[in-house]
Amino acid sequence: MTRSNVYIKLTGGRKLLFVLGSTSSPGQRFIVEKFLTPLLALNDPSKELEWIETFADHVNELHTDASYRYVIDLEKKTVRFYEEHYNHKTGTFWKGKDLTEERYLPYVRSLNPPQTS
Repeated sequence: MTRSNVYIKLTGGRKLLFVLGSTSSPGQRFIVEKFLTPLLALNDPSKELEWIETFADHVNELHTDASYRYVIDLEKKTVRFYEEHYNHKTGTFWKGKDLTEERYLPYVRSLNPPQTS
């Protein structure tokens, strides 16, 4: 099972944490096509929160066994994708390697290949 901790800033500035479950890696289609793309198009904090609550495993908490971290800013329409790490001794999470250029963006581009004439 692949989990991702999500750190998000809603339109309007409210910050929120939540966990996405077993389909949270970019190549697993769900996260990009079924969750992120519609979320990025909403532009309304109450609709964004409703959308998140529909998909999130847990809102306002993080999981220590998460493999990935998404950092999403809905005001700027940006998504960053990282490895996620947790130190059991100190009880702290930290961002690992930035995988945005390596895994997230290539998957997004594969959905909308450039048109050639």
